[in-house]
Amino acid sequence: MISVILVNYHTARLAINAVASVIDQTDIEKPEIIVVDNSTTESEHALMKAHLPGEVTYLANQNNVGFARACNQAFNRSSGEFILLLNPDTRLLPNALSRLSDYLKKHPDAGAVGPRVYWDDDCRYLMPPSTFPSITGFYKEAISRLHPYLSDYLSLDFRKKALRYWTCNTPITVEALSGGHALLRRDAIVKSGGLFDECFFMYWEDSDLVHRLKKSGYRLYMEPTAGCLHYYEHAAAKDKLIAQGWSAYQQKNLAHKKSFKFVHWLNQRLPLAAAPDTESLSSHSEKLIFSIPTELRNTWLLELGTRPQLLPAIGFFGKGPTAEVSTTLFKRLREKTYYARLSAPNPKPDLVYYWQWQGYSPKTD
Repeated sequence: MISVILVNYHTARLAINAVASVIDQTDIEKPEIIVVDNSTTESEHALMKAHLPGEVTYLANQNNVGFARACNQAFNRSSGEFILLLNPDTRLLPNALSRLSDYLKKHPDAGAVGPRVYWDDDCRYLMPPSTFPSITGFYKEAISRLHPYLSDYLSLDFRKKALRYWTCNTPITVEALSGGHALLRRDAIVKSGGLFDECFFMYWEDSDLVHRLKKSGYRLYMEPTAGCLHYYEHAAAKDKLIAQGWSAYQQKNLAHKKSFKFVHWLNQRLPLAAAPDTESLSSHSEKLIFSIPTELRNTWLLELGTRPQLLPAIGFFGKGPTAEVSTTLFKRLREKTYYARLSAPNPKPDLVYYWQWQGYSPKTD
């Protein structure tokens, strides 16, 4: 049996729809669904209780105990052989759960498997592969700040991984999976020391779990025939929480290592990474329209990200004279500067165009 764990924090309507996408997985044995609510208002609790099906186990906390602790609450109540971690802002596509579970059943070396993840309902925008915080990766990133050529190399190295992730037709090994949409083997979780370390309030707890799964000898996979929507939004408040989680991860897994201390020393002394020349882009009625140069109109790849080097980036494959980011998607990228790269969809493109724009500000509503 599969146990589904979902944590809500003032996103009741999203969470209810996420649960519905699990119940709609009709080609598989009915899963056990456990929802933990960290919301701090009775109105949110009442909305969840009114709309969640009776078959769902609903646990309401009196205060926000954090994502990691809430997931552990649900895990301790669960009984499934496999554990699905699902964010409230996600939706499983048809047959996704059966395809993920079939993969774990057939591959005992797999500690976890994730779906291919899309940003939009039309499944045109692809979310990037998750990355794992390795010392080697930190060293490469530090060295990339020495020269624009090295910065470009690092960016294109990630792009090569992303292209493989976005275009594969059969399952592939991956270096990490997001805790927002992954199916895990219970035995692997137990062997690795449990689900989440509660020293993480929110963010980076999944990287810590991945670290422990790998140390226990398990591999991670992405099953491209299983699909999931993730209505990802970015805002300045999220950056602060991510930074807090990263500090906790460093203290637990990296701070004691001499190699990490050396990389940290380098980062304190090297200049910022070189940013490519970008063209400023204005939003039209709160959407983005990119004009595609004639040379690329047969086929192109548009990448969107929070960093000039597009590390990481959302990908959109297309053709034709324009590419558009709809108002709905535009509003999900808020309160900071964002970047786009347009080129041919190959690992080392000849023609590359860059843009930047200011994210949506809810204050204007």
